[in-house]
This record gives sequence, structure tokens and C-alpha cells, in this order.
Amino acid sequence: MQLNHAFVLTLVAGSLVACGGGGSSSPADPVVAVNPPVVPVTPPVVPVTPPVVAVTPTATGEDTGSVSARFVNGDNSRFVFTSIGLQSNGKASTLVQDSSGALSTIGSIVLTGNPSVTRDISGDAAFAQGRWFKGAFSNISGATTLTGNNASAHYVAYNVLAALPASGTFTCDAGAFTSPSYTGGSSVPSSANFGTASGNASLSFDGSGAKVALTIDASAGGSTGKVTATTTLASAASSSITGGYLSNGTGAQLMLGDGGTGRYLLLAAYKAQLANGANYQGVATFRCS
Repeated sequence: MQLNHAFVLTLVAGSLVACGGGGSSSPADPVVAVNPPVVPVTPPVVPVTPPVVAVTPTATGEDTGSVSARFVNGDNSRFVFTSIGLQSNGKASTLVQDSSGALSTIGSIVLTGNPSVTRDISGDAAFAQGRWFKGAFSNISGATTLTGNNASAHYVAYNVLAALPASGTFTCDAGAFTSPSYTGGSSVPSSANFGTASGNASLSFDGSGAKVALTIDASAGGSTGKVTATTTLASAASSSITGGYLSNGTGAQLMLGDGGTGRYLLLAAYKAQLANGANYQGVATFRCS
């Protein structure tokens, strides 16, 4: 029997259509490539912990400043100490200096607390200076708590000169200062609890004693004030009080100290009233040679 070729081809074509048309089942067809879904590749979220080293807390709870050498407490060491409502000075029979260079015991005045914090530490073998910022200090009048606000206590310890030289004129450096702290007067925001200070001084000796002059410029909260003092110290252990230092005015208490061979210290505890009526106080030490 002879088959009709056209009929056979038609049947084959129909079978292919029924099976989906003989299309591309080739594995090489790129459309059928089974690749994993391209999920947006967010960079691996490796827990990026912020660098803890860069987050070291500043200031709060820590002493600031340093000394170039520990203070050498001699037989004739003295101190000046000033806080709100308190001015004290005398012989520093007992001094305790911590590893930071801060004094924690000055005669009968002792700073305690956890934390006890001292700011603006400066000094060398000839003097030790700083500002108690946190803690509690006690003296013969009782105890005072410092909470880190403006109620700081400023101090400087030094050795008294054995004698005044007969003559000489000396050049003083730019001075070391504690940050002046607000003590009253016109109200100020907490950002102005402390200010900055700078100054200059001169020292000469003649037959009348030590002639000293100094200027201290204080500023805080955008306002400024100036302390100027000129006086003569008749003896090595004497001090001089100028202006309104013992009141709420502007003035200073000035002393001389032994700065080492060929050097002298001019030390000042001061109070400054700024142009806005706010009052500040601090201490400063000038090295003169």
C-alpha cells in the first residue's frame, strides 16, 4: 500500500503542535538559564561597631592639665586657696600631691570624694597650681561640696624666698592660669560658669623691696574684665592685697616665691568683675628670670 507523503507530513506537524510546537527545549537557550535570583546584594551587614576608641569621654570625671615635675615642698612652703566665700593662705606644713600633679591635701584643707576632680593642673618643682572641680573639701570651718558647677576652689602652693635681692629687673613669662570661675553678681548661663584668663607681669628689686605690676584679662560668656595691680612687697614673705579682692570687686593678692636658681615667682589670687556685672575669681603664677 502506498502512503500519501503529504498526509504523513501533516500528521507529524500536528503532533508537534500538540506537544508545544517542538520549540526550543535546547539547554543552550539563555532564557531558560536557571541562575539564582539576583537579590540586591546589600554589602554584608557586618556589625560595624562604632570605634570605641574615638568615644573616650572628655573632661567629666577626669583631671586636666599636668606638671613638668613634682613640687618640692621646702621648709618655707606656703599656699593660697580661694573659693566662693573663702580666702585662705598660710604655711603648707602638709602637702599631698597625686600622680596627676594635683594637690589633694593643702595644710588642713583636704579634698576627698569619688570622683574627686582637679582641673587646670600646672606646676614644676617650684609651685603646684590647680582648681578643685568635684569632690568635697574640709577645713577648720567645715565641709564644702563641689558638684562640677561654678563652685570651684583654686589653689597654688609655693616656696617663700629666703631673702629679697638688693637689685635687679626680671622678665616674666606669659603665666599659668586656672580657669576663672563665676562667683556671683549678674546672672549668667551655665555655659559661662568658667572663663579664660591671660596676662602679663613685671618684677624688679631695689632698696624699697620688690616692685611688682601685673595685668590679668578675664573673659566669660562674651564679656570681659581686667585686673591691674601695682605694689611694692617690703619683705620676702609678705603679700599685698589690692583693690576689692576681699569683697566682690576687682583686685588681687600678690606674693613672691622661689622659682629656683636665678628665677622668681610672682603669684596672684584675683577677682575680676566683667563688663556684664558678673564676678569671677582664679589664681595665676608668673615665672620671672
